[in-house]
Amino acid sequence: MVEIFDISYAEIEVIRDLWEKNRLYHEDSSEYFKESYSSIKFDERIKVFSGYSEEKIKISVVKEKEKYIGYCISIIDSNKGELGTLHIDETERGNGIGKKLVGKHIEWMNEKKCGEIGVTVSQENGLAIGFYKKLGFYPNTLYMEKK
Repeated sequence: MVEIFDISYAEIEVIRDLWEKNRLYHEDSSEYFKESYSSIKFDERIKVFSGYSEEKIKISVVKEKEKYIGYCISIIDSNKGELGTLHIDETERGNGIGKKLVGKHIEWMNEKKCGEIGVTVSQENGLAIGFYKKLGFYPNTLYMEKK
């Protein structure tokens, strides 16, 4: 049975292994920025979320039996909500888990009266772009970086 529930920032260590799988996925699939992903460390990346009050951050995890199989972290800054990071274990994709997680986070942002809800996706990540388009997200701007 799959459970989806929220955790506090103090419990964030439980997603470390999934976060690392997410980082490796991006590193392996990136044509131009492999080194950017290889240099990101969990403790440094997650520390970014430590500055948000409980009302401005939502951390949800997905657990099946005793194994964590997914997570989503979202933040609110002013009246803008952002899906900060999402990962579903590769073996569990296509079962609607990601859609449920994102739905819970969008619902939370709507309850908090966010005027804008967005997500930043690597332009190289076609699977994620397709996933978010199915949920009603579309490209707005394209930031390009000189190599």
